[in-house]
Parts: sequence; structure tokens; C-alpha cells
Amino acid sequence: MTDDRIDFSPLDPTRDDERFDHVVHAIAAAAAPQLRARRFRATTIGQIATWRRPMLAAAAAIAIVSFTVLTQVGPGPGQTESGGSSEWEIAVAMGVPTEIADWVAGDGNPTAADLLGALEEEIR
Repeated sequence: MTDDRIDFSPLDPTRDDERFDHVVHAIAAAAAPQLRARRFRATTIGQIATWRRPMLAAAAAIAIVSFTVLTQVGPGPGQTESGGSSEWEIAVAMGVPTEIADWVAGDGNPTAADLLGALEEEIR
């Protein structure tokens, strides 16, 4: 083993500037299509475009399964013979206060004070 320093100058790529520039441009030209594709995928539109087909397939499968289930299932408890519930029953099932559910089912227009009072009653 020696204490002499190793001369790495023959490995220096910038030794021949013209050749170095040519190699850099050749690499950049070869990578340009891939870099362009990566730039497109990095945008929001690009991300959505790559997921378009899988999302459409999933949506179609969900729609088919939902349609099949809905046509096979009869009316449940609290539903009319046509399969739907009244607006009041739906509102109460969702946790809407009964006073507000009455306004939804009826044609009355509550005032702001009525609405605030019903909400305060629900909080208590």
C-alpha cells in the first residue's frame, strides 16, 4: 500500500467539453418522451385520466349490483307499496327534529325564529 494519491483525471467526463455536451444532449433526447409522460401524470388531469377506466368499470359494477338488489328486494318496514317512504319518515330516521320534519312534509314556510327555536330544542 502506498500513500500516493490516485489520479482520477482520466475519468473526468468534462475533460473533452464537446464530447461531454454531445453525451448530455443524447441522454436528454432519449429521456424526453418518458419525462413528458411523467409530467402529464403529475398533473391532476393526468391522475384522473389514468384512473378513468378502472373507475368507470367500478361504477358500472356498482350500478348493476345495486339495480339487481333493488329489483329483488320488496318494500321494507315503514315503506309504502311503491317502495318509497314518506318525506316525514325519512327526515325523522335521519335525526331531523320532528318539528322541522313537519315543515319539510308540509307546505309551510317557517320563520328564522321558528327554525332557531326547533334547533335549540333539539340541542337541549
